[in-house]
Amino acid sequence: MDRKKFLKATMIAPAFVAGLQEGKAQVVESSGMRRLSASNHFTKWEPQMESAYHVSLDEVVLVEMSHGMPGLVTKDGIFREPEQDSVINPQTGPIFIDGIEPGDALAIDILEIIPGDWGYCSGRVFELGNGFAEFSDSLKLPLEPMLGCIGVAPDEGFVDTRAPQDTGGNLDCKEVRAGSTIVFKSRVKGALVGMGDTHALQGDGEITGQGIETDAEAIVRFRKLPGSLSDRPVIIRAETYSTLGAHKDLEEASWHATEDMIKLLQEKTNYNKKEARLLVGLLGKLKINQIVDPTKGARMEMPTWVFGI
Repeated sequence: MDRKKFLKATMIAPAFVAGLQEGKAQVVESSGMRRLSASNHFTKWEPQMESAYHVSLDEVVLVEMSHGMPGLVTKDGIFREPEQDSVINPQTGPIFIDGIEPGDALAIDILEIIPGDWGYCSGRVFELGNGFAEFSDSLKLPLEPMLGCIGVAPDEGFVDTRAPQDTGGNLDCKEVRAGSTIVFKSRVKGALVGMGDTHALQGDGEITGQGIETDAEAIVRFRKLPGSLSDRPVIIRAETYSTLGAHKDLEEASWHATEDMIKLLQEKTNYNKKEARLLVGLLGKLKINQIVDPTKGARMEMPTWVFGI
């Protein structure tokens, strides 16, 4: 993608989200928006999965998602131990994106995330309402809903929905939220997208092993970018770009994210590799997405103005 097309493509999503926010209620109630039910779900990405839904490019849809342990945790505080056939971390889908081919850059605009009225974390149930979680009689926590898991199918083998990979998956990155565009390199025809594991609130690191897990609905749109950004996921927001890395060694995950940002900056600006590395060294914010899974996750954030936006 050349610089002009890159700038245009990355400015579309924040503007679209801003427009949606102004008329969110009307959009949600519109009969023209398709609802993708969470009843169609999977727990393993594979190249040859049968699609549950077909979605057109630029179509806005509402995706239902269940929490990560359906049937095992209930609103009244029952926590059951998983059994061998228990469904863990189900992803709504697979969603086949018409017009996406292997190698294409698939952009998923997260326009809104609407959490349920309850959630749980660390063996505790939380009431959710009016944008807050009830922590105690004297403390309410402002919600920041995000998708714990989102990704596309690999071109070979499989990806468990409980783990992050280069194709996405269980990223547990708090920046996968409303107002963000997540860009993946498609490996198969239609990409075969899945999303779920919504958290009403989660801090960087996910140090308790969970966010506030909740059922949710997400309003999303799928776009095709005119060129690639990275082999691994990239998150675009109005104020930042983030490159993501995942590896069993957190240091390796961090360097994957860092090197991807250096490469992205070099390719989309006039800076050479040495200058791009220096800029990332001076302005980059290296953060831990989650440190609790066997495969750790990290991200490198850079301000959008460095890219000329």
